[in-house]
Amino acid sequence: MSDQDDLDAWLQSLPDKLEAHLSEVIREQAEQLSQAQRRALRSLEQSPDETGHLEESCTLIKSDGSPTEWLVVAGGDVTTGEVRGGSGVPYDYALGFEFGNSHQPARPFFYPTYRARRDDIEQAIQEAIQEVIDDQ
Repeated sequence: MSDQDDLDAWLQSLPDKLEAHLSEVIREQAEQLSQAQRRALRSLEQSPDETGHLEESCTLIKSDGSPTEWLVVAGGDVTTGEVRGGSGVPYDYALGFEFGNSHQPARPFFYPTYRARRDDIEQAIQEAIQEVIDDQ
């Protein structure tokens, strides 16, 4: 096999190798972000009647679109109820917690935690890409 054939084979294999390695690194980074958001949330909870459902809702969801796409989410079914008893209007109190509402000030935990970790996440992804490239 010639050097050109070796290069072509390496280039052909690169997308699959990157996808496999990046999927795991991105999942790990997403899990670390979700855990950091849960910790931030625990530090902000003030009332004994806060149920822990919001913390429970901080999780990962695997995207159907791409093996490297993981969604970090909070809120949803376990934090949604009626805005007022009997109104029939749904309200996700995760939004009230993050952004505030007429009854409570904002106690943001989701976006500030992401912004604080963003550079570390990007660095981990860059290092993973470099590992795959250097592995040849």
